[in-house]
Amino acid sequence: MKIFKQKYLLLLLLAGVLISPGCGEDYLSKSKVHTSLDTDAFYQTEMHAEQAVTAMYSPLHWWGQFKRFRYLLGFMSGDLEITSGGFHFTEFGDFGYNASTASYIRHAWQSSFVGIQRANTVLEKVPGIYFYPEHKEVQERYLAEAHFMRAFYYFQLVRFYGGVPIYDRTFTGSLEDELFQPKRNTADEVYEFIYADLEKAMEILPVSYEGKDIGRPTKGAAAGYLAKAYMFQGEYSKAHAILKDMVGGKYGQYELVEDYSDNFTRYNENNSEAVFEVQFMSGFGSPWPDMDAPNASKALWLATAIDPGQFANGLPSPELNDFFDAHPDESGVRRMYTIARPGDVWGDWNPIAENPVAAGQWTNRTEEGTWKGGFCGVRKYAEGTDKQNFVDSGINFRALRYADILLLYAEAENELSGPTQVAIDAINQLRTRAQADLLDGTFTQEEFFEKIVIERRLELSLEYHRFFDLTRWSKHKTNLPAMADINKVLESTNYRPGKELFPIPLNDILRNPNLEQNPGY
Repeated sequence: MKIFKQKYLLLLLLAGVLISPGCGEDYLSKSKVHTSLDTDAFYQTEMHAEQAVTAMYSPLHWWGQFKRFRYLLGFMSGDLEITSGGFHFTEFGDFGYNASTASYIRHAWQSSFVGIQRANTVLEKVPGIYFYPEHKEVQERYLAEAHFMRAFYYFQLVRFYGGVPIYDRTFTGSLEDELFQPKRNTADEVYEFIYADLEKAMEILPVSYEGKDIGRPTKGAAAGYLAKAYMFQGEYSKAHAILKDMVGGKYGQYELVEDYSDNFTRYNENNSEAVFEVQFMSGFGSPWPDMDAPNASKALWLATAIDPGQFANGLPSPELNDFFDAHPDESGVRRMYTIARPGDVWGDWNPIAENPVAAGQWTNRTEEGTWKGGFCGVRKYAEGTDKQNFVDSGINFRALRYADILLLYAEAENELSGPTQVAIDAINQLRTRAQADLLDGTFTQEEFFEKIVIERRLELSLEYHRFFDLTRWSKHKTNLPAMADINKVLESTNYRPGKELFPIPLNDILRNPNLEQNPGY
């Protein structure tokens, strides 16, 4: 990875963006880049601590994290077709990328490690800063946020690349430091590190926030990601205990919002279904610069990239369209708010009219369409007539919804006890909201797992969970009949064992001979 000597760390450290609600976006607009600061002189005040904590969140807005990279995961798992506007991403669709050419793979690697370094800086510097006695709880919360964010970035890394080096402290800048050219830890070691950080975060983080602090990670967010990490490792019993407590309200009061579409617009953000949202805002900066460039916007480029009325670089794949057509009674309103088809209307916006693309200059990218019934487009995160400015979407990215928690709870329950009524009821909460037929009757454990596979795709398509669902199921569920559906998607690509992991970026391997490349690259 790119190593930053500590005295230069503030180049990036203070260019951060605080995760905050729409009403608290003053943190975003006040972020600055500090170009020459002595770190020993800097970490002196509570304001300095707040700035250091704020900086941990900034990489979430980079192109290698939630700003843009995520829609490539939908392409890889069969949910998206890349149009001519995204021609430079086609190598992802057949897993044909390599360690030297796939820039977004490098960006995902680098942005995660920058976030980890910033979290380590908070953990080392903030305890030494004097806080007024009445603010001691804030100091403790800052440290808990750092544990959460370090775990969050490592959870991205271990799922993308497998075992990676564990940085449990900041790099000193010395060539003698063992972190100068570290070896890769095993994936199991990384997961243990994630568990420990999230457990520490759960102890301190509050269940909710008020005012300008809304949007920071909560106790429920730490619990939710801990449960997801356990599920990825097949630790169903440990995951189940946490998920049961979440559903029971131990870590906060979560419930599904009434309107499914509220999860993908700039209205009703940070709602009762939001376990963790990446906060975006519009109104300043340019979408093209990456990282912490002074003029980089904090808008969600993803919304523009695949909005059928904007760039339309990605369209729902024929395979995803066929999937929804095969489950009309189960999808309910979810198909319409996932895939925009002719005749659909969302408020006063008919996204697919006779002229298939609202912005006609992009017609050549999409005119053939991807559905037997004509042109279709991605509905989730598309703004349509709500679009305030071109390439400037302020929609928050819903990284973890309570709907996902319910689905994971049903899956863990099924793994441990079979399809109990508890598991069925969890699924039916989603189907009730979707106005879909409820599950009724008796199922075997294998039959109910097939229902879960279907339900996760109906509920979460184009939210960039499916790629990871496929890889974890292919690891832990190889003998179940439902794997036929999973393998069908994998076999439609150049997938082979090991290809679910990205290559370690070549430049980083050249800088660090102790990094071993993943198999197949």
